[in-house]
Order: sequence, then structure tokens, then C-alpha cells
Amino acid sequence: MRTPELREVLSDLPYLLAIASTGGVTAAAEELAVPQPTVSRGLARLAERLGAPVLERDGRGVRLTEEAQALLPHAERALAAVDDGLDAVRRLTGERADAVSLAFQHTQGRIVVPALVRALRADYPAARFDLRQGARDGCLEALESGAADAVIVSPAYPASTQVRTVHLYDEPLVLAVPPEHRLAQRRRVRLHDVASEPLLVMRAAFGLRIQVDDLLSEAGITPTIAFEGEDVQTLRGLVAAGLGVAVLPPAIPRPTDVVEVPISDAHAVRRIGLSWRTDRRPSAAAQALYDVVQRGDWLPRRH
Repeated sequence: MRTPELREVLSDLPYLLAIASTGGVTAAAEELAVPQPTVSRGLARLAERLGAPVLERDGRGVRLTEEAQALLPHAERALAAVDDGLDAVRRLTGERADAVSLAFQHTQGRIVVPALVRALRADYPAARFDLRQGARDGCLEALESGAADAVIVSPAYPASTQVRTVHLYDEPLVLAVPPEHRLAQRRRVRLHDVASEPLLVMRAAFGLRIQVDDLLSEAGITPTIAFEGEDVQTLRGLVAAGLGVAVLPPAIPRPTDVVEVPISDAHAVRRIGLSWRTDRRPSAAAQALYDVVQRGDWLPRRH
């Protein structure tokens, strides 16, 4: 049977099953919520394609012919298979609609990302999260490739015709020193005060390193790098051990083995932004996330 004929047979099989389950054309039409002539025409087409009648008189009613009875179990399996396939597609479509991928730098994982997850789940309870934590370069790569629906990074991704960036908050940077350090009791420090100190910094792929390098360059300081790390907690631990000092975002909660001294340099601030692509169609969950972000009432009060 050629594809067009097979397509017509498949479209008429529901009429055959309805007759089998109800015992009459009128009842079948009511079950399928279609006019009775539609059922009759469908059965006539089916009989023509099969080359055999599908109904015969049975007293004042009708019943399936022997040929139709032979086709019936195969028709049931065929339509059940199609139903299963449609259910699989619906599940996959629903899963994709409910999925949202968010990439963020390590320092956003303690407060900001959990707050955003809570806010989105309140608005869109079915949301399923794919969370990716890493360096700024990796986050931006995920956004550009489409692996992430949104990113939270600092410095924020530059806005463009293809990228929307929402400024979340500014975070003053501090100088982390051990408690016994000569600057530990200062109310504020300038970067020139630690120009000769060994400095603990993040690796080059991290946004914090970009900002620290820019600050030092603006201040005309060529630092002595004592260690390059991948986690601010590691840097704080090494500061506490006396290996050097570090320019970091404030710790939450405040550390007991490290003193954080405010930096007076005007640009010693991290601007945190959330960005997404505007040239791609978002899932329902991703759109809900964008709506929450733009509403702006989800950030913790200290931010």
C-alpha cells in the first residue's frame, strides 16, 4: 500500500474502533464527537481501501464483518502505538518548556542564585533547572553557544542587539589580610598601600581577575603574584595562612580568620549583571526567569 493510501487508512481506523466499542454508527459518532455522516463516510473509505466490507446488518443494527474483525486488533495496536508516540513528544515538549539553564560565577552561588531559583519556582513551579557554575569565560561561552539560557557574571556581558543585560547590583571589593597584618586595623586602604605585598589572585579566566588586573593597572601597580587560584575560599584560606593579601568580594558570613578592609579606590566595585540572548526563542521557564529578573524584587535586601 502506497503512503497516501496508508495515510487514509490510518485516518479512518478510529471509526472502526468506535464501532467495535459502541456497537452502532450513531453511538460511534457520539463517542468521537463528530456527525454521523462523517463516521459513515470514513467506514466507506476504509472498505474501499481494504477491498472488503467492514459492516454488515445485524437485525436492526450493524456489526463488524469478518474482515473488519481480522483488522481490529492490528488497528488497536497501531493507534495505541501512535498515542504512545504522541505522549512521548508531549512529555519531551513539556520537559523542554519547563527547562531553564543558568550559568554563573562561583561567587554568585551562595546568595544570588538560590534567591533567583526560589523566585522562579514561586512563579513557575514546574521549572527544571540546569545550573552551571564556573569561570566567567565558561559562562559567556555557554551563553554564546546556546548551552545556557542566561548567565550571571561580572563584569557584566555587554548589552547589544542580540543580548539583553540587566544590572543586578554593585558589590564593593575589599582587601583581605590576616588579622596580624599591618593594615588590619585600618578603616580603609588604598591599593598603593599594598603595592609591595605578595598578591593572591584568581586565574585569568575568572571575572574577578579581570577586575583586579584593571584596578592595579589604573593605579600603576605591577603586582607580585604569589598564587593564582580558582576559588575565593581558597584565596581567603591562604590569606589567613599569611601567604599574601587578596582583593575579594566580601565574605558571607564574615570570616573570623581574615580581616576585610574596605578599599577607597573609586573603581573597586564589581558590577553584577544577568544576561540572555534575545535572538533565540526561550522556553516557557526561561521566559519566566527573564520576567522575574526584570521585576527586580527577588534580590536579597543587602544587594
